[in-house]
Amino acid sequence: MQRERSRRQGRNSWRTRTAQNVARLRADVSFALVDAVIITMAYVAGLTARFADGIADSLDWWPGFWRVLPLIVIVHLVANVAFGNYGHVWEYASVGEALRVAAASAFAGILIVSTVFVAHNAFDLRQPIPISVVILGAMFTVVGTGVVRFRSRVFSFQRMVDQTTSMRALVVGTGRPAAVLARQALNLDPPLDIVGFVDIKDGTTVRRLVGRPVWSGVDRVPDLVRTYRIEQVIVATTAPRDMLNELVDSCSSIDVALRIVPDLNALLKGEVGGGIRNIELADLLPRPTVDTDMAPVARALEGRTILVTGAGGSIGSEIVRQCLSFADTTVIALDHDETHLHDCSPSWEGTGRPPRLEISDIRDVPALEQVFERHQPDVVFHAAAHKHVPILERCPEEAVKTNIVGTANVIEAAKRTHVERFVLISTDKAVDPSSVMGASKRVAEMLTQAAAQQADTGVYTAVRFGNVLWSRGSVVPTFMRQISDGGPVTITDPRMTRYFMTVPEAVQLVLQSAAMSHGGEVFVLDMGEAVRILDLANRLIRLSGLVPGRDIEIRSIGMRPGEKLQEVLSDGPLGPSDHPKISKAALGLPDAEMVDAEVHRLSKLATAGDRIEVEATLHGLARHGARRLMGDRDIPRSVAR
Repeated sequence: MQRERSRRQGRNSWRTRTAQNVARLRADVSFALVDAVIITMAYVAGLTARFADGIADSLDWWPGFWRVLPLIVIVHLVANVAFGNYGHVWEYASVGEALRVAAASAFAGILIVSTVFVAHNAFDLRQPIPISVVILGAMFTVVGTGVVRFRSRVFSFQRMVDQTTSMRALVVGTGRPAAVLARQALNLDPPLDIVGFVDIKDGTTVRRLVGRPVWSGVDRVPDLVRTYRIEQVIVATTAPRDMLNELVDSCSSIDVALRIVPDLNALLKGEVGGGIRNIELADLLPRPTVDTDMAPVARALEGRTILVTGAGGSIGSEIVRQCLSFADTTVIALDHDETHLHDCSPSWEGTGRPPRLEISDIRDVPALEQVFERHQPDVVFHAAAHKHVPILERCPEEAVKTNIVGTANVIEAAKRTHVERFVLISTDKAVDPSSVMGASKRVAEMLTQAAAQQADTGVYTAVRFGNVLWSRGSVVPTFMRQISDGGPVTITDPRMTRYFMTVPEAVQLVLQSAAMSHGGEVFVLDMGEAVRILDLANRLIRLSGLVPGRDIEIRSIGMRPGEKLQEVLSDGPLGPSDHPKISKAALGLPDAEMVDAEVHRLSKLATAGDRIEVEATLHGLARHGARRLMGDRDIPRSVAR
């Protein structure tokens, strides 16, 4: 069976190669026929121009001219083949191709002149064509073939590549961005010596681009890197994520830098470098980058005073940064840790209008109320929370004090100052929570939903999403630290999966949710496909230029308390919203008074330090409390105002 399968694959491969060769030959023959017509017209024009002032004098030359014209055409076509003037993407051709076309015509002209001269002088044969006509014909051929190949392109000579300072590069892609990158290669720092191109499609009929060879299929990249001593592989095309993953995997055992041109528009505009950077983990996520229309967000937030709690954290600091970009917006950055605020300040200063910093703890009610009274915010993004699952499993009372009671404090201050919009930053761990952290965030969602019913004015909503790449204390920086230390990289379970999104993408969608909320919703961000943590570890090791298992060990240490194998973003159906990447969780609205009573009870238990009772009450409220508190009455899925 295996032998038959191999034989079948061999036949298919032979057929594929045959089809590719036939396609290439067909393309080259078509171009050669066009060249033959151009050469014929060029030599006819040359003979006509030679005797333009005496047409009668040319009559004796035309019979001999027609006899040798086929040989002239053949010589030119053979010269084109010898100089590699077929198999190019001429739309992106450069000076090198122009010189090659001219050289082929010049060589053919010299060969024809030499043949005519030798035949006339050595063998005393009559000249079939004047030497001047050959020269004119060769010149007109250069012009004609140049017009066909390059159309209206204007050429300028480029510097020769300095082999001592340039880096040998292989470009993945054969479209316009790849050609533009090749032309800018000498202007980069360091300059690049483009060795060739790789077409991501198998079976390409193109053999040369801007004077460099074109190979087919990314599976050839490792061999090309070794053969041509490539130092950089640059992706200059809109490549599928699985292709990027394949490229990273295939290059894991060779010493080469993998880079990408993410901003193709910048490259096409001629901006030096075109934003070339190293391939990063975010490029490998199994989903397209989220592109959010920020115009509705700007209309909702411009001219407002915005308060962000937990502003020193990964999400909070990015909310601050993006909100500072809106016109006439005042941003209050609140955090209980002055070090976090200090560390984030440089990233905010570039906006021209740094935020107003406030050091305060959301558990300190008088101090929190003073901040709200002092600034009178219009919009509140509540990102302050304890988030580390293993630690909170050991200290459930602290999760209650910050994630639940602290959230209640912020909501009360927002009600008192008539905040227009309140947005709670929640997590996928709040869905059917198995951890203290997840349970505390689910109760915080219930508090926000209750506030949507209680508040006289204002819109209260929650936004739920999964893990964000490079957030403080998350798995990615942990893996990178372990890799830099030489390993091992520790994972809890090879089957574990998580959703991932970049911090800027998550915050854009959070702001979008705030702008379109009517109150009471729990929005869920589209996180794409879940990623296996084992695959994540492998990718990070490979992006570090190392090989998993050989250079860095991956060790499974078992699941920690409170962790799930797979996180989900909702335990029920998701409804649509006004944004394609944002959904609504189908949750009922809890009884607001009963939620307040249960939270008050939890607060007392946490203050007393009764960890066992705190954890039991917290999980009971988070998992079953919403249904119990709502009773048997039908609750609408969301509140519309």
